[in-house]
Amino acid sequence: MNRRCVAASSVVAAFGLLVGCSSPAGAPRTNPKPPVPTFSTSARPTSVPVGTTPPKSCDSVGAAADIDKIVGHALAGAANQVVGVAMTSIARTARLDCYYGVPDGQPVSAAVLTIAVSTYADPQSAQARVTSTTDDARAAGATVSTVKVDSTSATLMVSQQSQALALAVGTRTVAVTANTGVLPQGNDTPQLTALARLGLAAHA
Repeated sequence: MNRRCVAASSVVAAFGLLVGCSSPAGAPRTNPKPPVPTFSTSARPTSVPVGTTPPKSCDSVGAAADIDKIVGHALAGAANQVVGVAMTSIARTARLDCYYGVPDGQPVSAAVLTIAVSTYADPQSAQARVTSTTDDARAAGATVSTVKVDSTSATLMVSQQSQALALAVGTRTVAVTANTGVLPQGNDTPQLTALARLGLAAHA
């Protein structure tokens, strides 16, 4: 696995172990480049809607076409998912990792963009996972700052290899990681926050 693949999956992996892998959700796509989306601050909601039950499939998080629209261009490759298990040691009750832009014939860890959704037994455990992820990213040399996803504080982690966003709302955490170059450099926060909203709203 090359360095970029490792960086792109580091934030997602920090939330726990992965088990089980579904079949690819689609063949590599070569869709025409869609228009870059715009994000109107006045139209944003004042609070983040959070799904009432953990998502069981990435279909409820976002189809590949939905991700392409937010990113602003078509991600070459397939979409796939990994369903995690509960981990009592960290009070995790469910986990789902959604991978987008997986190159043909490559493992899901080679995806250029990931959205990880997890639920925990209590809000304190959920926030502890975000704090742990932030500490690990800072120790690895990433630049860490605080941004807002609507009315919720989130952590932005930027390194030479990737841009990532992690937050906790109640008992749910969402971590979004994109390889450098996938999102427009210097203006990636609107896209990261839009992707995080998908993970927050997804439910079974």
